[in-house]
Amino acid sequence: MKQSLTVGDLLYHSVHGVCRINQVVKESKDVSYALVPKTPNKMKLRFVIGAKDLQISGFHAPVSSKEANKILDYLKTSKTAGTPLDAEKKAERSFAEDNTTWALAAAILACSHDEAQAKDQKKRQTLQRAVTGLVKELSFAMEVSLKDAAAAVQIGEQLHDLART
Repeated sequence: MKQSLTVGDLLYHSVHGVCRINQVVKESKDVSYALVPKTPNKMKLRFVIGAKDLQISGFHAPVSSKEANKILDYLKTSKTAGTPLDAEKKAERSFAEDNTTWALAAAILACSHDEAQAKDQKKRQTLQRAVTGLVKELSFAMEVSLKDAAAAVQIGEQLHDLART
């Protein structure tokens, strides 16, 4: 994630969706961001989170459409070469393991090949949250419906064919 975020920047959270930074609060050495979900709701939610806690809290920069296609390729082929999950890319790997789109994709792929996990209710719930978060972010990144993003994740087709031009 880039070091300094500004008002108007977008962040993504697998539960809250796309959030816009509407205020940057600087107090001595600490910086906090006021985040407002982009999807309108009745509760008018607002999150205030310290800059150093953004990633731990599950917020990250939304993936690009190009990155979304790489994630779909990964789900289709299970190949990690050239992705943040690649063992050769240690600097990117720690980022990929913390609440990111790549981590959601890795969780989905791991669970899809493990029949024992399918029987464990807690692991099924974790998988459901991973699928929901990934589908929402890919839908946003590729500007397609949730239904089309879910279908792409399920069958591994390329979202760039579905993206609006």
